[in-house]
Amino acid sequence: MVSPGPLGAAGSIRGIIMFAASVPDRLAFAVALFAIAPLGADAQMGAVTGVVYDSIEGRPLPDAAVFLWNTPFRTESDAEGRFSITDVPPGRYSVLFFHTTLGELGISPGPVAVEVRAGARHPITLAIPSRATLVRTQCLLEDRPPGAGAVGGLVLDADSDVRLGGASVTLSWNKEMPGPATHETARTDSRGWFRSCSVPSGVPVLVAATYYGRTNARREITVDEGGFTEATLPLFDYASSRVAGRLVDRESGAPVRGAETWLRGTDRRTLSDSDGTFTFDDVSPGTYMLMVDHLAYGTKMDTLDVPEGRRLSVAMLLDTRPIEVAPITVTTEATDAELARARGGVVITREQIESVTQRARDAADVIRSLHVPGIIVRHQSNGTICVGYITGQVKMNQTGCVSMMIYINDVRATDADLALRLDPAAIDRMVIYKPVEAGSLFGLGGGNGVWMIYTKGN
Repeated sequence: MVSPGPLGAAGSIRGIIMFAASVPDRLAFAVALFAIAPLGADAQMGAVTGVVYDSIEGRPLPDAAVFLWNTPFRTESDAEGRFSITDVPPGRYSVLFFHTTLGELGISPGPVAVEVRAGARHPITLAIPSRATLVRTQCLLEDRPPGAGAVGGLVLDADSDVRLGGASVTLSWNKEMPGPATHETARTDSRGWFRSCSVPSGVPVLVAATYYGRTNARREITVDEGGFTEATLPLFDYASSRVAGRLVDRESGAPVRGAETWLRGTDRRTLSDSDGTFTFDDVSPGTYMLMVDHLAYGTKMDTLDVPEGRRLSVAMLLDTRPIEVAPITVTTEATDAELARARGGVVITREQIESVTQRARDAADVIRSLHVPGIIVRHQSNGTICVGYITGQVKMNQTGCVSMMIYINDVRATDADLALRLDPAAIDRMVIYKPVEAGSLFGLGGGNGVWMIYTKGN
């Protein structure tokens, strides 16, 4: 008799074939069928495959250790985050992974259960939770005021996009109008992320970050009750501005004294004097809500845009009758051509423009000829021109182009194609803001980048 060994061994298969040759013909066919049946170990085993993803960074996660809990099965994810564990006996397993990022964040995403079947591959996805999920989870462990929301985000250098660990982030707000501003301070971790779990919901919150003298353009957000808002804060070298204002009665033109005046969400608060004047020094650039409260006139408000390194004169007309928006007039002094809005943009001087005028027919040609990094100029099939950032910063594809927002002399161009065909001889200078800067300085509309064009004489 032949004692067969493990069916997957080559020697055993040869023994079966030899045995088949020695039996009567009527048994040979049955033995041969048994010999060619699936005998390998792979047919009795399964596999666990998948990808490890970093939801915070929005990319696959390489070099992550992936293992089946309480077993010797383990592997590492490749450069594209993929992994594969083969020859796994059928059964129920818990799949876990570890990466240095998890250690830095101080979290564990927990196991993923998988039922392995013989001869089957089981694809799964492992992931570092998103920033929103992490903040919500971490905030559950803190003693929070009722109805509070959470704010988290990234602080980075606007020029290099380097993330800034150790930056100070201050969140300020007014709980009631009028009323003293309150605030909370957070600090970024080694990856440049910050979070705050005790932000009041439903009120404007000013988010400001500083790092060795650098700061961001003022940004105001609102958080839903129990919700999460993410804020990316690029930092620049800003020069502060001085705001001097005067309050007058709309009907009589008389100065309004004793009015409490403040910039919402900040600690800048004062009373107008006998001439109706007030002053705020060292105001960071950005958009503010100028608030005025007076017994006779009630509470009035209007938007105030503060550029960098300027002295602003503000005149606000007050009316005892209820009006939606109080008229406001703003004039500037001591202007500086190269400090149009905020530093960090790519400044194109008149000398640079003149160096390419011989081969540039219009403003779009100037950008193309100067080879500004990251920008593409495309003549579209409908005859229009599109200027935008390349793939990776904003979405651009073969069938269309996401154009930057264009301003001429600080006024947004209603016809972008007409602005792109502006004669280079009429242009004095240009400033281009990449999406990460423009989104903070100009709001949602600037998320594809902003191109500021200044003509001669402006």
